[in-house]
Amino acid sequence: MVGGSGRHGPAGPYADVVQDRRFRLLRTRFRRLAIGIVASFLGWYFLYIALSAFARDFMAYPAIGNINVALLLGILQFVSTFVLAWRYTRYARRMLDPLSAQLRQEAEQRQADLERHEQILAERRRIENWTPQPRHGRRRR
Repeated sequence: MVGGSGRHGPAGPYADVVQDRRFRLLRTRFRRLAIGIVASFLGWYFLYIALSAFARDFMAYPAIGNINVALLLGILQFVSTFVLAWRYTRYARRMLDPLSAQLRQEAEQRQADLERHEQILAERRRIENWTPQPRHGRRRR
């Protein structure tokens, strides 16, 4: 497979992270947040569409002067989008970012340790396989 991932998960510095309980917690938190926000947004959006299509008298009802219910609900669509985005960033900063930064730092440290270990092994192999070159022109006694 491309990228070193297969049936058993990704390879490389993040392979151990996938098995970590904190990573599963991170995924659960993100999934719960994303589903909640998407459901809220789409539910509110489709309610607005349904009211526009099937409750025309209600949507045409004047709320404030010449501003009707449809215009107010349309403006609330924009407001709700910003509120949901704010809610996402607030939750992510508090609950997702610290945990993902901790996991990333540990994975990068493991990768650096692995690379350092591989360099040491390569140096050992180089030294073990080194043989002195015979010197020409000198006699052995």
